[in-house]
Amino acid sequence: MPRGGCRWSVGRWLVQDRLFGVRERGVGGIGDGVYVVRNVHSGLVLEVEGGRTGGGARVVQGADDGTTAQHWRVSAVHAGGAVYHLEHVVAGKRLDVIGASVENGAHVQLWRANNFGAQEWILEEHAEEAGRVTLINYVSGLLLEVADGSTEVGGTVRQWEDTDHPSQWWTLEPR
Repeated sequence: MPRGGCRWSVGRWLVQDRLFGVRERGVGGIGDGVYVVRNVHSGLVLEVEGGRTGGGARVVQGADDGTTAQHWRVSAVHAGGAVYHLEHVVAGKRLDVIGASVENGAHVQLWRANNFGAQEWILEEHAEEAGRVTLINYVSGLLLEVADGSTEVGGTVRQWEDTDHPSQWWTLEPR
């Protein structure tokens, strides 16, 4: 099944995953654990702006400094499924699309666990590039990306439709 594009097909797959356990698009084998989430295009990692830990703190990309401030606990929403929560290890809050937006350009933030789909991410492995994943928001069907292909520290992380660009590709590095 090809990646991305139409929200309806992504949404349809998501419903099938929840109700019937269909996993043809997602990665069901990612083990629960702590990871650094690295953007393929920039080589920078997912972090919280300014080291903040409160609800609403913006998520950006930063230089890998090896600290736990850049560590994310990845855990399956349902055992064996391809839908995951990403929780910031230091803050104890989840990666969340602001306002559960379904629009291109919505930023991501830290927010307390609320068991809503704006905090759930499908990890879709790239068939052509082992180890690379796309993170698709469960509610919007949009992909996590670094805005405008930025390679700068502090670059905005947001959701956007599938452009098949490396700024939307990530690696999960166990810690």
